[in-house]
Amino acid sequence: MDFHRPSLEELRAAAALPSHTAAGLTHEVILTEIAAGRMKPEWSCIATNDDGDVIGRAMWWGRDSQEPIALDLWDVAPGTSEPGEVLTGLLTHGGVLVEAPDRRALLPHTLRVPVGWGDQPEVAENVRLKMQVASANGLGRVNERLQFQWDWGETVPPNPARLRFTPASDEVFMRLFADAAAGSLDVMTARELEQTTAADLARDEIAYYLSCPGDRSWWRVAQTHDGEIIGLAIPSATPTNRNVGYLAVLPQHRGHGYVDEILAYITRFQIEDRARRITATTDAVNTPMVAAFTRAGYTLVEVRIDLEQS
Repeated sequence: MDFHRPSLEELRAAAALPSHTAAGLTHEVILTEIAAGRMKPEWSCIATNDDGDVIGRAMWWGRDSQEPIALDLWDVAPGTSEPGEVLTGLLTHGGVLVEAPDRRALLPHTLRVPVGWGDQPEVAENVRLKMQVASANGLGRVNERLQFQWDWGETVPPNPARLRFTPASDEVFMRLFADAAAGSLDVMTARELEQTTAADLARDEIAYYLSCPGDRSWWRVAQTHDGEIIGLAIPSATPTNRNVGYLAVLPQHRGHGYVDEILAYITRFQIEDRARRITATTDAVNTPMVAAFTRAGYTLVEVRIDLEQS
């Protein structure tokens, strides 16, 4: 068994490796990411057997060409003997090849699995093995997230009746991001607040959404017709689709159904800008947001299990 950095040709060949858990990443999507430079040979590691056949792959992903930010693909070919050894080797050898030696935090990985994966024995066993290997190699923090999708022809949520949506300055959004963090059901937000301030968290959130393909001019403050600020709406985009982005209701206004109106605004905004598909992700524990997506006509299409440094 050999672990090495692939050539571009080998990387493209590894894109076709079957996977039990890459539910949302088809061969074509992976090739698109490679062509765009968001996956590249120097950010990858492949495992080959004694015959030179590819039996495993680890491909890190970056939003731009500067550095990778996540391990996007991590797979062993079905039927491979000792799959745990292959997965371990991809992490250890790949980490040496890809991640900067002075990096303090391990780059995270997300398992993409089909809805109802726990009832599919082969998939469930693969997930169990990956989580075991990941934990043994420092990625032991787990969070399950749900991927929703709205497609052209689905029900369009009604126009918001109680709220209006207006532009605002960076300073206003900074304050609202910080205020909305209090009591948030978002797992990452809660974890971040254990280590940083709400103001620093807000600064990081704004930087992240500015780095996304969406436009800053799309951002809106949600307020009543009397001018009372209720929350915020940040329509966004991914490299392949329009995205719900970020929405929040301020703590003092939660529990009054405003989440439906903010989500309706973002959905209609994207539709009016000719979006054929809108994607969205929320934590499985955030049941109010899960219910809001369902009411708005979104379909649950995938489960994502985030594995991060423990």
